[in-house]
Amino acid sequence: MFSVNIFTAIIVLIMGIYDMSYVFNRRKQLNNKGGIRAFMILGIIFTIAGIVMIIRCLLK
Repeated sequence: MFSVNIFTAIIVLIMGIYDMSYVFNRRKQLNNKGGIRAFMILGIIFTIAGIVMIIRCLLK
């Protein structure tokens, strides 16, 4: 498989949380709904990936 540093996993998790917080702060704006949806999808992907990476680092 692949080996990931714990700091990389933490940065990916922080990126996911930041993307989702960006969506929650901008959800009241009516313009650019497509961009908001894209940030939410990226936030979910980065958050799940960060959690998986942290679990893989801790189990190694």
